[in-house]
Amino acid sequence: PLSASAPPPPPPPSSVPRPPPPMSGGPRPPPPMPGQGGLLSPVDAMTIKRKVTTKYKLPTLNWIALKPNQVRGTIFNDLDDEKLHSVIDFIAFEEEFKIGCSSGGILMANGDISEADGLNTIGGSKRFKKPELTSLMEHTRLRNVAISRRKLELSVDVVSRAVNALDLQTLHIDNVELLLRMIPNDTETKAYKEYERNRNNLNQLTEEDQYMFYLARVDRLSTKLGIMNFLANFTDNLHCITPQIHALITASRSVRNSAKLKRIIEIVLAIGNYLNSSKRGPAYGFKLASLDNLCDTKSARKKLSLLHFIQETVRDKFPDLNNFDVELRGIESSAQVSLENLSTDLTELEKGMEVAKKELERLRGHRSSEAQHASSILNDFLANTRDKLTKLKSELKIGQDAFSEAVEYFGESIRTIAPNTFFAIFVRFCKAYKAAEVDNNQRRKIEAAQRAAALAAQRHHSNNNNNSNGANLLND
Repeated sequence: PLSASAPPPPPPPSSVPRPPPPMSGGPRPPPPMPGQGGLLSPVDAMTIKRKVTTKYKLPTLNWIALKPNQVRGTIFNDLDDEKLHSVIDFIAFEEEFKIGCSSGGILMANGDISEADGLNTIGGSKRFKKPELTSLMEHTRLRNVAISRRKLELSVDVVSRAVNALDLQTLHIDNVELLLRMIPNDTETKAYKEYERNRNNLNQLTEEDQYMFYLARVDRLSTKLGIMNFLANFTDNLHCITPQIHALITASRSVRNSAKLKRIIEIVLAIGNYLNSSKRGPAYGFKLASLDNLCDTKSARKKLSLLHFIQETVRDKFPDLNNFDVELRGIESSAQVSLENLSTDLTELEKGMEVAKKELERLRGHRSSEAQHASSILNDFLANTRDKLTKLKSELKIGQDAFSEAVEYFGESIRTIAPNTFFAIFVRFCKAYKAAEVDNNQRRKIEAAQRAAALAAQRHHSNNNNNSNGANLLND
């Protein structure tokens, strides 16, 4: 037994160094920076694409490729183009598009169209007869007022009463538009006031000047004519704007939710990467404008474009996708839509509504028949249109949000692409795809006819040989 005073035996030597003692109260090491190590979350993790080694030298598809960090949250994030390599006939593809034995493999379409400016020189106009009476207007202005006045065919008294009453029954919208062009400007109004102040004879003025003289005396003529123009055109403007907003909503949602379009994009990505990955590296997505270049990349024989091969592949391997365009509703209408113009038009309608409200407030307390008629017109108008404008504003917001979501889904930026540009890409792609389908069908018919003719010639030659052999046997 060991005595209590004996020291314990030393521990055996070890080749493994002991870990350092834990630090107390010290800061924790910082997490790794994004892109500099560390584990990615399953949402951010992306499969690294491999380069494709081809048997022959192939042309390059001129597309704008997207990097992995640019496709998160887009249509390309869920695509797996590599799985299509075992489905698409890339052996036939290489045989058709190989280059080296023939000159060039890419035929780029210029696409520049030079058009005449469409300007025509108009000459030989009749000289306006110099008025014998005095005019306070510039000569060209006098001529234009004379033309408008002849079209108007209403006395200035009738016009004044109709304007003060906002009477669109007496003063139709065509007449309102004529008067809007005739409104005396500041210089003319000042000249007429000066003429009256000097007690000059109005009869010495031209009929056009006399007409303008009395128009200038109508209180707030420009404002009232503007209100009448707004009232008369409100329904037409509403009917013009509303279908554009509805088309924008429909088209944005259709391209965003089209399952067939998504698979077509996947096929394009697979074929494009097959062409490009060995030279440029694999792409994880591409800008939509790249779809326009599918017709520019030609086979070595210059007969087939890349889009011809894509259409044939879809027909043979993915026939359910051949009518993908039917899911893209509203794209042609939306290719004509300008969000900026829609916003401007809606703002103008809101401004017009505010002017109408202020005019109604101004008329309160006025007892003249014209004022009471104008108040009745404005009350009825505001009661019937206020909710319509509110609804239109709400629908425009829905359209803007739907378009923004669609744009971001395809890896584009709402700041750099407008609806008319965005949807026009899909319109052109669908039309080019259908044209390629027609070409392929025609080519197959020609090839089938050629094969039938060759087979018939072969049979005819075989029959002739058999007849000749039979005759020889008889002779023998």
